[in-house]
Amino acid sequence: MISFSTHLSFYSSQEGDIHQTKFNEFGVSTNLTWNDLHQMGAPMYKLSLYPTDDFVKSYSTSNPTNATITALSIIVFISILFLLYDYFVRREFLERHQLLEAKRRFIRFVSHEVRTPLNAVLMGLEIMAEVDERQQQDHQAERSADRLALLREIQNNTESAVEVLNDVLLYDKIESSLKLEVSMVPIWHVVERTLSEFKLPAARRQVHLRATYETSTTDGDCSYDVGLRVTDVNDLPDDVRCLRVAGDASRIAQVLRNLLSNALKFTSARGLILVTASYHVKSMVEQGRVTWKGSSTLVEKIKLHNGQEVLATPRGHFQLTVQDTGVGMTRDQISKLFGEGVQFNAHELQAGKGSGLGLFIANGLVGQHTGTLEGTSEGIDKGAAFTLKLPLYHAPGLSLEKEEHERTTTISEKNMSNNDEPSCSEDQGLRLLVVDDAPSNRKLLCRLLERKGHKCDMAENGQVALEMVRETMWGDEEPYDSILMDYEMSVMNGPTAASLIRELGCDVFIIGITGNVLSDDVQYFKSKGANAILPKPIQLSLLEDLFMEYHLTY
Repeated sequence: MISFSTHLSFYSSQEGDIHQTKFNEFGVSTNLTWNDLHQMGAPMYKLSLYPTDDFVKSYSTSNPTNATITALSIIVFISILFLLYDYFVRREFLERHQLLEAKRRFIRFVSHEVRTPLNAVLMGLEIMAEVDERQQQDHQAERSADRLALLREIQNNTESAVEVLNDVLLYDKIESSLKLEVSMVPIWHVVERTLSEFKLPAARRQVHLRATYETSTTDGDCSYDVGLRVTDVNDLPDDVRCLRVAGDASRIAQVLRNLLSNALKFTSARGLILVTASYHVKSMVEQGRVTWKGSSTLVEKIKLHNGQEVLATPRGHFQLTVQDTGVGMTRDQISKLFGEGVQFNAHELQAGKGSGLGLFIANGLVGQHTGTLEGTSEGIDKGAAFTLKLPLYHAPGLSLEKEEHERTTTISEKNMSNNDEPSCSEDQGLRLLVVDDAPSNRKLLCRLLERKGHKCDMAENGQVALEMVRETMWGDEEPYDSILMDYEMSVMNGPTAASLIRELGCDVFIIGITGNVLSDDVQYFKSKGANAILPKPIQLSLLEDLFMEYHLTY
């Protein structure tokens, strides 16, 4: 029952008012007499309703208050959960970041501290080997031949240690997504150049290394002979040789070197390594694969590392097979072939050399080029075969004639520079400044460069180098053609010195020769003024290539 107190009254009277005054503010009133009747003389009745204690008791509730408190509690609880989640995520991110930084510092330290002494060792061995080769030519054969063989063995083992270090560093880059310097790569000539690097090592190991170049036997609308097989890349049809791979030339060459070095490593004397490079009209899209950047359109826009864009048409794919007569593999070994750190009978088959990361890295690089890498073997002692496939493109704007001219010029210049005798007279050589805080590295590098006909000055740190450059700019001395500068040095490091040299207005060609080869360090050195970076141990052939590439004539 709902209880109200009522008050029915005339305007002139307060009779019948029985409500409780404490409920005055809750009262509701209405007139019971129409205004027209009231004007005609009828009395005005007014009805007022007020709640009673029983009514308030029945309809009073704390639900709104409880709902508000509950909602606020939920909001506070969720906010606390979010703050805790954010705290733990940030802490984990910070720990991972610190771990990554510690890892990079460790790799940077190991790289620099290992490469620097190895650089001196390799340069010293190279000088001693040259001296022994000359003694052999001067008919001091017997004793120098044994010594030369020993030196070559030491040199090969030192280079193996460098390869392991390179694999470890590159593994770190692959794990953090290596950035490719994309260009339109003349793949046929990359194969030819890479093969030439292994001819002498194969001959020393008495392993036969043969290469053939083929066009596919797949029928198609083509202007060349179907099923053509040649031993010289220049005998391939022009419309095949002009096809390119969109990718990083240095990384593709690295994959080829890995496949060839593995074949050579596991093939015994009088064995055979057969390399077959072939063009297939059928594209990788038709074989269920994906082309560069996942496009299967007739014309693709490919962005190069220098910012330019090239319109290219997919034209089948390139296939390279490296087949050897070496130790072979079991099915179980093939299934684990591209795993991290995989080595099969490492000490027995390869004398413990290698990091076990080579094929893992190669497979990662091929994957970044949207290609495939596969390995097969018929069993133990039946050899192995590795097949690399990469999509090919035709870019009309690229000139085959220009490429041929540059290639011929480069090969002829390399042949001249690779002679034992200095390739130019003292007056024709470049004037170079070698900056390194390790005395042995400075002296040995200068000696190697002077044997090539260059004139070298030495500086033990960046501060001394800066003063020497300043003297050549404002004095009467001949300016330097190039500066070869280390990264980590006391007093003043390489990047700081390079930056200050640029502030002087000097545009000398600066080459960083350093053991700090992490991508961040390389980019930092270049941002401070270095034109190019070469890793330690230094390879003179790469240095000479840079001189030619940037037209530092001598």
